[in-house]
Amino acid sequence: MISTVRQDLQGKRLRFTSLHLDKIYQHFEWNNDPELNHFDSELPFTEEPFGTFKQRFEHLLYHPPADSQDFEIYAEDGALIGVAYISHISEHHRHCRMGITIGDRDYWGRGYGREAVNLVLDYCFNELKMHRVNTDVFEYNMAWKNLVEWSGFTKEGTERDYLFRRGQYWDRELFALLESEYKPAR
Repeated sequence: MISTVRQDLQGKRLRFTSLHLDKIYQHFEWNNDPELNHFDSELPFTEEPFGTFKQRFEHLLYHPPADSQDFEIYAEDGALIGVAYISHISEHHRHCRMGITIGDRDYWGRGYGREAVNLVLDYCFNELKMHRVNTDVFEYNMAWKNLVEWSGFTKEGTERDYLFRRGQYWDRELFALLESEYKPAR
């Protein structure tokens, strides 16, 4: 099965690995960061107790969904700086959804997001043999939107007033990239 392919990914400055239990405290910190939640999650922010998070994280480690892959992102200095996921992998239709979070603010604005997107797309198109990769953007997350557009994704639609945050409604924009449009290492 294509979707069970799981491997480490290596870029120029980044390395992707599977999730590791010994990094749970970093994941827990990012999970309970209101700013990261604002950018990445449609769920309203609530601080999650460590015990609840640990159960959820261990379940993800030991019983991962067959149609998803989760990665830790490490910088060239060995620091865990973020996470990436590929989900809703359909072998039949050859499409999936992807997302990336650079959780460590010391690595924001330094090109790590671009390299991470390139690594995920290369893996999706060349290893998983996907035809189409989807992602979405909350309209206020301009950094992610700019990165998605820079990567060649095409906006395919808008779910208007999808998210209620900080006293107002926000759109969710839907993007996709087809294998014929993919240009590696832009």
